[in-house]
Amino acid sequence: MTKVSIIVPCYNVENTVKRTLDCLAAQTLKDIELIILNDGSTDHTPEILRDWKNAHPEIKVNLVNKENEGIAATRQLGVSLVTGKYFGFLDSDDYTVPEMFEELYELAERDQLDVAVSDFYWKNSQGERLEKEGPYGIGPDMMVHLFAVLWNKLYRTDFIRKLDIRFPYGDRYEDSCYLYCMTCHVTRVGFTNKPYVRYVQGQSSITHTSNTQVKNMIHVFHIINEYYKTHGYYDQYRDALEYIHIRYFLGSSFLRSARIPDPEDRRETIMMGWDLLNQEFPNWKRNPYLKSEGGMKNRYFSMVRGWNIMLFAWLFRNFKKDNL
Repeated sequence: MTKVSIIVPCYNVENTVKRTLDCLAAQTLKDIELIILNDGSTDHTPEILRDWKNAHPEIKVNLVNKENEGIAATRQLGVSLVTGKYFGFLDSDDYTVPEMFEELYELAERDQLDVAVSDFYWKNSQGERLEKEGPYGIGPDMMVHLFAVLWNKLYRTDFIRKLDIRFPYGDRYEDSCYLYCMTCHVTRVGFTNKPYVRYVQGQSSITHTSNTQVKNMIHVFHIINEYYKTHGYYDQYRDALEYIHIRYFLGSSFLRSARIPDPEDRRETIMMGWDLLNQEFPNWKRNPYLKSEGGMKNRYFSMVRGWNIMLFAWLFRNFKKDNL
């Protein structure tokens, strides 16, 4: 059995994908499989992928050309094709250091982990910053402190395949849905404080574009809530679920909604998140994590009301606030 499979979704990435694949060819762990998925690209991506595979016969490469279905369906196909004991993801505009998968594999094997987690760099036109994930415990603590990104983690294949979790077809924020539904099943998670991946946030990055795709987060959180209810975890995770609703719909998703150009669409999208938060969790202002986590961000969350939410949106939009 291959030690590690690495899933690389590709769509119109002719300018970046070679760098991504070259960094995987340079991995110190040689027993790897690359699952490269061309999601119906219309630029020169297919030719680049074909030529790269032909130039690297020493690497096990499963190159799949498919019709365009979107990132969620592409990731799901990738997981179904995994042959490795563990698997990870790397997006086709990002890159990593040679030691990443060897060190995460050794950590996962040593501690018999379901999920191994690393730090990473967040890179954009202004520079880069170090993002540290963990350590945190399993259960609600994991839900509250998890970074809902796929590509700084290594997953044990047999653990994931026992779960009935899927990437939500057609939706953005597919990583949040997948990881939060996974969280309640994790029994062993481990961490390294080394940053491996450089996540490259471009101007058109799919998770940072101010458009109506932000509304997908509403649907994704309906899926998450229903998953916890139908699987009997809702009561145990209620406070943590409530807190991530606060953090998304008054935090990261709210900031993106505030940048939607059309005023009516902007207001509609913001209020959809606000309504979901208040309908699902009418007493969210009493959430224990708002106090226990502390900090200015949680003080801001506690200040938001129906009468001032659009004022905060105006402030964040005009002062170009990018994160909380």
